[in-house]
Amino acid sequence: MPIIFYPQEEDVNQKSTIDERLEMLAEAAQRYKAVIMDLAAKAEANPTEKKKGFIPSEMAAAYNWDAIARLLREIREMPENVATNKSAKADKLAKLAEIYEVLRAAKMPKLEAVRLALINEANQVRGGAAQVA
Repeated sequence: MPIIFYPQEEDVNQKSTIDERLEMLAEAAQRYKAVIMDLAAKAEANPTEKKKGFIPSEMAAAYNWDAIARLLREIREMPENVATNKSAKADKLAKLAEIYEVLRAAKMPKLEAVRLALINEANQVRGGAAQVA
């Protein structure tokens, strides 16, 4: 069975803006969550089947972590020299935290720590902007 990656590599275009890629990653996270929740519902609907460990060959979907890691690096490298840049950077970090929230809901509870770290980083960037103004 082939693995479907969310987002697919051809969807991740480096030439698009950061905001466009954030939207694309958010949509991909929603689609990935739907697939995972559907698989979980099917597993719960079939309780007679013995619970077994996860086998990679049975994996139907995976999230493309490379795309989200590249985007996180780009956002962190954004300049913070003026208040508007700080505000834009904080907004993008907050949007990325929302994407992690969707992925956390897709049976990945350990992503809560990453989500909280992104929210904290966004608040620190915003706080710096408020102090400057």
